[in-house]
Amino acid sequence: MKEKLRYLVYFGIIISIELFCSFTLNSMGIRKENILMVFIVGVLLIATFTKGYFYGLLASIISVLCFNFLYIDPNYDFHISDPNDFMLILFFLMTSVIACSLTDRFQKQIIISKKNESISKQLYSLSERLLNVSGIEYILLKGNQYIEESIQIKTNISLEIKEESKNVIPIIGMNRVLGSIEILSHQGLNEDQMIIIKAAANQLGNALERELTYLEQEKIKVAMEREHMLNSMLRSISHDLRTPLTSIMGYLQMARLEEVSEGEKNEYIDIVENRTKSLQQLISSFYDLSRIEGNEYNFYYKKVNLKNILCENIAAFYNDFINNNINPIIEVDENIRDIISDEGAITRIFTNLIGNIIKHGESYVKITLKQKDDVIITEFINKTTDLTEENVDKLFKRFYTVDKSRSDRNTGLGLYITKVLVEKLGYSINATLKNEELIIQILWK
Repeated sequence: MKEKLRYLVYFGIIISIELFCSFTLNSMGIRKENILMVFIVGVLLIATFTKGYFYGLLASIISVLCFNFLYIDPNYDFHISDPNDFMLILFFLMTSVIACSLTDRFQKQIIISKKNESISKQLYSLSERLLNVSGIEYILLKGNQYIEESIQIKTNISLEIKEESKNVIPIIGMNRVLGSIEILSHQGLNEDQMIIIKAAANQLGNALERELTYLEQEKIKVAMEREHMLNSMLRSISHDLRTPLTSIMGYLQMARLEEVSEGEKNEYIDIVENRTKSLQQLISSFYDLSRIEGNEYNFYYKKVNLKNILCENIAAFYNDFINNNINPIIEVDENIRDIISDEGAITRIFTNLIGNIIKHGESYVKITLKQKDDVIITEFINKTTDLTEENVDKLFKRFYTVDKSRSDRNTGLGLYITKVLVEKLGYSINATLKNEELIIQILWK
């Protein structure tokens, strides 16, 4: 209503101006053929400032009547006696109709261009939003937000493939349907809204195709890495099992020799027993590794006390400390709070770390358990002259050993399993080298 009123105001003002100009030119003695140009300009202005055809045609009719009434002989009469005047008015009408038609078409083209520009900007905005977005759920969320902001329509975008209909627009990637856009509004959509939704579906298809391709490539990469890891693991297992088995077989054969004394036989049997224990530990490590790698290591959480578990493990290794001439320094705070964790996993962590310092501790071993505020800190410290900073960075890697010969005493799995268990329990572990002392620290927080 306001728009129509505005057009009528424009219409009245321009008609008034063209009449005033025509009167002025007539008083100056300007010929009626030239005065007619004022009315043509008025019609063009009205067609330009209004919606074109209707108001321009109405202005043409009114302008013809005014021109005929005021300037065609006889004046102040609608009768036309001169055929030249009739042709002049006819030419004016034809010119006005053509001008109005062209103006109307031009205005419609402007509207279409502005609409296309607006859609292009919106699509550019969506493309920009989706350019650096990763994650399928986030892409779908961005698509929903864009459509709602653009056309104020609620939609449900998902990877579910539904039959195409008036309210379901498919999301198509590279030669495959990836999902659908379901329009939740019960009101009919106009052409512009459908253009935006279909264009959004196209952009979402590109983004989803990119993301799905990336995920498929990552799966292939993970599968290849897993295969490589499996091959490496099988080679390591084969090597690590062969060494103690070869040693056991050798000492058993020596023990069977007739010329071997009873004392030597007992010595060989003791060696075989120690090698068998090492083999048992090795098989246990491989078993734990397979459970961890296969996500089959189950945790049973309950309230546990780290002080009690640590002290029990240190006591269990008493003979090992004595046999290796190690007198460990033990510093344990009295009031260590309980934590919720898996007792079996913590026992395995402490067992691995104590075993590690017994194997590699040269002359100085220290185990501490402290509590600072809400954080419980466990440290396993041993003197070492063989390690470098580069070695320390690799200590927690699978099958890594400083000893390149990979003896039966060290498979490179203990610290790797320890790190995995600590992190799966939700804690952190790190290793540092300071003044020829290896410090392995666990933060229980």
